Amino acid sequence: MNKQLLIFLFIFKLGFGQDFKYLSENYEFKNGEIAYMFGNDVKLRDLPSIKSDVLSLLKINEKITIIERSNSKMEFDGIESSWYKIKTKDGIGYVLGSLISLDRVTYGNLTYLISLKKDGSKLFLKTRVLKSEFEFKENVSQLFTGEFSIKATGNKGLENIKSIFEIKYFAESCGVDGGGIYLFYDGNELIKVIDYTQVADADLYWFIEEYIFPNDKGGIKGKIVYKSEIGETKEYETDWTESKATRRVLKWNGKEILPKIAAQKEE
Repeated sequence: MNKQLLIFLFIFKLGFGQDFKYLSENYEFKNGEIAYMFGNDVKLRDLPSIKSDVLSLLKINEKITIIERSNSKMEFDGIESSWYKIKTKDGIGYVLGSLISLDRVTYGNLTYLISLKKDGSKLFLKTRVLKSEFEFKENVSQLFTGEFSIKATGNKGLENIKSIFEIKYFAESCGVDGGGIYLFYDGNELIKVIDYTQVADADLYWFIEEYIFPNDKGGIKGKIVYKSEIGETKEYETDWTESKATRRVLKWNGKEILPKIAAQKEE
């Protein structure tokens, strides 16, 4: 991987924030960890089984403490999930891990909760944004890399948007897709607006996409700046590389970003 690309990815990770949480399909909650419920009216049971007695119902975004992970598992939404012994404000019992939010982020009075599902080999992220204590909107988007983190911000200077939610992929090995997804919440719907890619195959090939919003450094009022670079190494001995940079100024019309950016990544 060339030095310019390494520096770019390092800076990009720093820009995403230092307090992110690494998440994946195999994420396991730790003993003593504070977590929040993703599901609503989830049955708290006295044993790690759907055949056991129900102790109470847990609400979406309810705070819980993980006591320990059980050896019992059950498939839910296409994923084999562990049962967890947890402590709530009303007592102690068991819930299925898939019904606990993998992470929770907030912006202002908005709260985002996430969970995963699988359909065959395809992995999807379920994102819920709470409009009120129990009212929420949900988005389900396919993930193209299994390790990621999440972040919620304001509208970054865009009109008619209350908050932007970002899913950031972690691609620690060359040839694995990085990049991520931007979801926009306008107060009524939570919609996927942007998929972006950052990928490199050793120092042979790289393709980097970036979206710069109005409030970002280098941003333009009322516009979204799209930048990409695609390049390859032609010859090692003479350090011969060739690259092509693209820059376009886009606009959010309240429903989508125009003009649309065609996929450029080579397969």
